[in-house]
Amino acid sequence: MLKRFGLTSILVECADLSAALAVHSHLQHQPPAGLVELIPAAQTVLVRFEQAHQALTFARTFTGAASTDIRREASREQLIDVVYDGEDLADVAEHTGLSIEKVIEAHTQQQWSVAFAGFAPGFFYLHAEENVLEVPRRASPRTAVPSGAVGLAGQFSGIYPRTSPGGWQLIGHTNAPLWDLSQNPPALLEPGNTVRFRAVREHIDVATPESTVSEPSTDSVLTVKTAGAQLLFEDEGRSGLTHWGVSPAGFADPVAAHAANLLVGNMPSATVLESLMGGFVVEAQQDTVVALTGARTFAIVTEPAQPDRVVPQDAPVALMAGQTLRVGVAEQGLRVYLGIRGGFAAEEAATSFSTDTMSSIGPSPLQPGDSLHVAEKTGIAVAHPVIAPALPNPQEANLIRVIVGPRDDWFTPESIQRFFRTEWTVSPDSNRIGIRLAPQESGSYGTDTQILERANTEELPSEGMVSGAIQVPPNGEPVVFLADHPVTGGYPVIACVHPHDLRLLAQSQPGTTIRFTRFEIDGEANEQENTRA
Repeated sequence: MLKRFGLTSILVECADLSAALAVHSHLQHQPPAGLVELIPAAQTVLVRFEQAHQALTFARTFTGAASTDIRREASREQLIDVVYDGEDLADVAEHTGLSIEKVIEAHTQQQWSVAFAGFAPGFFYLHAEENVLEVPRRASPRTAVPSGAVGLAGQFSGIYPRTSPGGWQLIGHTNAPLWDLSQNPPALLEPGNTVRFRAVREHIDVATPESTVSEPSTDSVLTVKTAGAQLLFEDEGRSGLTHWGVSPAGFADPVAAHAANLLVGNMPSATVLESLMGGFVVEAQQDTVVALTGARTFAIVTEPAQPDRVVPQDAPVALMAGQTLRVGVAEQGLRVYLGIRGGFAAEEAATSFSTDTMSSIGPSPLQPGDSLHVAEKTGIAVAHPVIAPALPNPQEANLIRVIVGPRDDWFTPESIQRFFRTEWTVSPDSNRIGIRLAPQESGSYGTDTQILERANTEELPSEGMVSGAIQVPPNGEPVVFLADHPVTGGYPVIACVHPHDLRLLAQSQPGTTIRFTRFEIDGEANEQENTRA
């Protein structure tokens, strides 16, 4: 079965993992036109395209793949040493009716296949053909599972590459280097590999040389004096790395970031600074040209013995050596972008200079005293001032277009109506990973504040995710995924935000009111708009 997943993606629903892997293999070897990436999962394959019309063509023409389509290429086997001392080992034994020794024996005597990537870089779902260790996730997930923990959930085993929340049943731990950017490749495992576990009494730690970060050869152009709430390097992000569990990341508001670059004579994809709520200060060490875009804020240039100069937004601004740019707190919108002629130089990590806040890939958030450098000495012509793109209106409900599905059938009809009827408020507990929404108590569109109820209360096997996906966790309050979202997720997606409207959510301050409206993509009436999108 094929299900729409936003404007440019199709979710291929399969009978089981074997069928999903067959579809994945088939599409790898016979890629459809416009294919961007494939994300295999437990019972699905997410197929993402460049354009909406390519997704529509695929949905109309794809006829499936047989299990015989799996291409058996030479696989690499990894032997991973495990100390079986997990907190849930006894519970797993009780649930399966095995002794602790038999649980360990079952885990180590299986050959596990690396099926697909999970919620974080280096985390993979491992599958065995005759797995007797099928156990449910914990009823109450842990807030912090330690790095290297080996666990079981459903029909899968897996290893946590870094400390993170999780609900898997923990049976042991390993010191295997699952994710290390100094390695080539950075992930120890990849889909198609096989894994065998070996029980050991203790690990022997081998010291690894500390990685060094080389400073750019250019002299410092700016120095950070005040960083504000969060000041990050961001560019277009990472693509084609979902097989390692690496999400795209990149600009939260691409329109504003592209404008900042064009205003100073860069290519749109050059690295910029992304500031959460503004409130940052930088001092120029050399003459340069900068531009501020995104959230509305008041900014000035100060210089000893000189009057302050107000800095316009959405226009190129000359910043001379010795001058200080002071950016105020955002008055409308959430994220301010600073472009500099030549683009900012930063440490590259996994093909991008972007900071991914979920996986901690990329440069660390900037701090006071950090020196900033430019990547290129030259650029293209400085652009004319641009028309500032719209920002969320703090005084009224902001309409956000969504494409319903792919898991709308997991919710009651009343909940679907309530999803569109309710005015939602952006929670303070939001970030670059996702926007959390809570129902307003009252509003011009009605006073119905009940949470979204599910018709299907089963546990959804993890499946691929995209920016704009609106997941609904058990509390019934939606979470809209943004740039740093995980590659896969385990909550049903009720709808997906139109790509053109996603930047409005990325620019929504806590307290902003959101109302969703249905965007239809099927039928001749909408095909022209789909192609433009």
